[in-house]
Amino acid sequence: MRPAPPPPTLLRRRLLGRALVLPLSPLLALAGCASTWPEVPAGPGSSSARARLREAADAHGLPGWRQLRDVNLGFDHLPWPAAQGLQRGGPAQMRLLPASAETALQVTPGDPGGTPLTAALHRLLLLGPLALADFDGVVNWAEPVTLEGRRCDHLHLPLAPGLGGMVADRLSLFIDRDQLWLRRLQVSLSGLDRAAVVAVDLAGHRRLHGVVWPLRLATAGGGGLLGNPPPLAWQVTGLDVDRGYPPEALRSTPWAGRAAAPAAPLPPA
Repeated sequence: MRPAPPPPTLLRRRLLGRALVLPLSPLLALAGCASTWPEVPAGPGSSSARARLREAADAHGLPGWRQLRDVNLGFDHLPWPAAQGLQRGGPAQMRLLPASAETALQVTPGDPGGTPLTAALHRLLLLGPLALADFDGVVNWAEPVTLEGRRCDHLHLPLAPGLGGMVADRLSLFIDRDQLWLRRLQVSLSGLDRAAVVAVDLAGHRRLHGVVWPLRLATAGGGGLLGNPPPLAWQVTGLDVDRGYPPEALRSTPWAGRAAAPAAPLPPA
């Protein structure tokens, strides 16, 4: 089946953002080469599945997200490629601008950085349904699953445009039925390889600044383009908001002005 054409420019901007990153990629080696996607019917999709996606966005704090000017995050160790598979790498900083959907990712000086695909993927992981709040494309139900004892509804949809500026990708969201929080995300990475897929489990959710954030992330099982390593885990270590810098502050290396300082440590739980 030929990919659907990209939606209007506004949706492209809101969905993926403008990725402002360094030239190399730390995360692409997470991608596996084989996955079974659900069979979905042709047509306009399910109105109830689309409604569930919007309900999940509200449960994640959509009103609070839309009031933020900037979000500043720190990670302990993003996964990095190694000669024999994957290993933990250096700490990273990420910046999100809700109004313009811009995304920026930098790592400790001297370490590799991210590509637009890496930044777009991390934005999708952190925001989940919030990144899709204005999505008006096809959404379908797929088979539900149980994750860590939680029954999760499975929503499946095409991403057009795809991650990193590709024409299209496929996305599955696994949303628990009790809190409507995203517990697993699986997405194709056509910008890396036509068959590449990454699945990430999300945990440690906390509501901070009006938004529910997954603070712990882990690859769902082994596998990858560089061999069959064990699952990798990383976490958010810092988060602060509304420093008040313009988008131009993210267009230099290192970042300028108020964007430059590392994210403040997370408050005690």
